[in-house]
Amino acid sequence: MGSAVRLYPHEGASESVIELLQEATERFLKAYLIAKGWRLRKIHDLGALIAEAVKFDPRFEEFSDFADELTDHFWAVHYPGGETDESPPNFEDLRVKLDSIIKIIESALPAQY
Repeated sequence: MGSAVRLYPHEGASESVIELLQEATERFLKAYLIAKGWRLRKIHDLGALIAEAVKFDPRFEEFSDFADELTDHFWAVHYPGGETDESPPNFEDLRVKLDSIIKIIESALPAQY
C-alpha cells in the first residue's frame, strides 16, 4: 500500500494507484487466508476473498462494499474497454478501509507472520 500512498499526491486516483491498492488488499487477504489454512487460488475478486475471510472472522463483513467497489474500479482501469463513467474512487476512504483490514489481520495472526 505504501507505493499507492506515495504515488497518490502526484497522480490522484490514477489507474496505477487503483491497481496498487487492489493488489495490496488482495495480498493481505490471501496471506491471512493462507495462514488460516485456505488453499491458494488464482483470484482477483476482493469480494470473494472477503467472503472467505468472514468464515474465519465476522469483522471482515463490514468491508464487503469496499471490496466490491475497489474490485470494480480495478477491472475498469486494468482491462481495455473497461473504462467507467463513474467518478474516481475516494482514495482516502479506500486507504482507511485497507488500514482497518490490515489491523484485523495483524491482530489475528501470530507475530511470526
